[in-house]
Amino acid sequence: MTSTLFAIFFLGLAVIFWMNAARARELAVGISRAACNRERYQLLDDSVYLQRVGLRWTPSGLRFRRMYRFDYSVNGSLRDSGYVLLIGNQLEAVHLQGKHTIEQELRKMDTESSSPTPDPHSHNVIPFPGKQRRHSDKYH
Repeated sequence: MTSTLFAIFFLGLAVIFWMNAARARELAVGISRAACNRERYQLLDDSVYLQRVGLRWTPSGLRFRRMYRFDYSVNGSLRDSGYVLLIGNQLEAVHLQGKHTIEQELRKMDTESSSPTPDPHSHNVIPFPGKQRRHSDKYH
């Protein structure tokens, strides 16, 4: 009876993982298609393939980080490669060979804004008071 419950549990986990992966793949196809359309490139085979899967901690918990590769053509005869990075169902980056990534676009938008962005590492040290030793901690 217990082994049957474990089998059903693991089968359920496998189905959930498969459905999550299928949803992420569909999202990656849509993102790669939109990136190619924006640059007036042709997405070849209208598909992506999973190259890498890992785990990443986010503020909302542990998520899968997936890298999907896709092929596109600039002029119809040459084949180039790009990739889409997803954390869960959120876009992390899109890269077209020879083109900039989403992060670079965001940085460019930040520098164009009127307010300067603070250095994220300027105040990242938290001072802790020194450890006060009690008399019982000292060795004689």
